[in-house]
Amino acid sequence: GILFSIPASADDFNDFDCLIEPDVSIALSSPVDGIVESVLVEKSDLVQKGQVLAQLESSVEEATVELAREKATNDDDIHSKQIKLEFAQRRKSRAETLRKKNAISIDEKEQADTEVKLALMELKKAKTNKRLAELELKRAMVNLEQRTIKSTISGVVVERLLQPGESVEDRPILKIAQIDPLRVEVIAPASMFGKIQRGMQAKVYPEYPSGSAYEASVNLVDQVVDAASGSFGVSLMLPNPEHKLVGGLKCKLSFVASEGLATSFRWE
Repeated sequence: GILFSIPASADDFNDFDCLIEPDVSIALSSPVDGIVESVLVEKSDLVQKGQVLAQLESSVEEATVELAREKATNDDDIHSKQIKLEFAQRRKSRAETLRKKNAISIDEKEQADTEVKLALMELKKAKTNKRLAELELKRAMVNLEQRTIKSTISGVVVERLLQPGESVEDRPILKIAQIDPLRVEVIAPASMFGKIQRGMQAKVYPEYPSGSAYEASVNLVDQVVDAASGSFGVSLMLPNPEHKLVGGLKCKLSFVASEGLATSFRWE
């Protein structure tokens, strides 16, 4: 058997059966449909949040981005409209001078004024089209980015569900579990209700590695007792920065009472 400590001064805090589980488990999928081009990780690989894990086929989206970038960075239309406006403004200035000398008619003067207004409108439209092209580029880049699948958590790859060449079709590509921190689940008897508080510390003794003890803290206590079983649930957070523990382990747990820990029990 394995020797464990229990509170000596408060029998209420004696050992509890518990289960160590990943704090978060996700089935990572794609926000868009497509064909899997590559999966960059294998089962049991450790991954970081934001790490690229898979890529969908994206040749069309890449071409769309290049086309949109060309339109968004091309200033030729704006430059030509600017030149046209400057020419119209010079003509208007000459027309005003000639009109003061009665060298041209009022209609010719108004025509010069109108050409300036039209040139201004064309330049404004060209600038608007440039802004729209820039927005189209952003949208195309977002569409392309969605075909790069990144991890939303740091953890370990539990399973590869799709292979290159397979269609996503709303199916998950990978299963990932967060193992730092881990979650410890305990079922406590109704007699303990109100005695276990959020923030309370506990010692966790996993079945493997044998003889080891880890500190955890209560972060969730059910506020309702289950009438059928006469018990309530308690969740604790167990730091696991070196990934020494894995999810799915059975364990024993002793809450740390104010008097501390003293005596012992043996895992059978």
